[in-house]
Amino acid sequence: MLHYAYVKNINSNSTYRYAIVFASRAVADEWWHAVSTSAIVKFSDSIRRVNAQFYTHDVGQANAADSLTVNGVATQFLGKVFFTLLDDLGGRQLSIIPPLHFADHISENSFYIRSKVSPYEYWYCPLLSNSNATNLVYVSRTERTRFRVCLAEKGTAGTVMIGSDEIVITVPSLSRSIDVTDSGQVILATAPQSGLKFSDLLSKFTVGPTVYKDGQSLDTRELLYTDDGEKWELA
Repeated sequence: MLHYAYVKNINSNSTYRYAIVFASRAVADEWWHAVSTSAIVKFSDSIRRVNAQFYTHDVGQANAADSLTVNGVATQFLGKVFFTLLDDLGGRQLSIIPPLHFADHISENSFYIRSKVSPYEYWYCPLLSNSNATNLVYVSRTERTRFRVCLAEKGTAGTVMIGSDEIVITVPSLSRSIDVTDSGQVILATAPQSGLKFSDLLSKFTVGPTVYKDGQSLDTRELLYTDDGEKWELA
């Protein structure tokens, strides 16, 4: 799905204002990662991310639109991103981008994790509400647990997470992290799963059969880690 953002000239209210169209939300975050970590300092100093749909740039240093054509910045996104120069002030109409509703993928924020196909199904840890419960993580339509998702690298709070980043998923109130058993069951453990990537949420987790107790469905299914998983999103 297309993702949209504005970029504004930090030195003026009427010039060098753009609407940016990204091929997807992931492309938007990856473009920002490339720009903000670029060795071309005039770009990494010029462009600032206010939030996922609003950027600023100091065109006295570098124009954000040129990030797609200057080597060493973000030329790999030339076919996935485009900038449209907006009208200046003076009574002319300002184009309004479509409203989007999503969670911003900021390291160390807390999120619910739900199925992209069935958005009413959430990750759930019964250990939170029952001291005798298993440490397994489940998927439920009636219960949900809030997780903290952060980059594995220390000192990166507030950084936008992209697919290639290694992450840690925790339940702060329990001081436990997501781990995976040898059989692929997702559990809460004192040490996190090593090598877990942000992109794994799009391809590495799936659900098992419905859990029953005394012949009655508990409306939960085990969460499993696999090479052929489903798509999950932060909410």
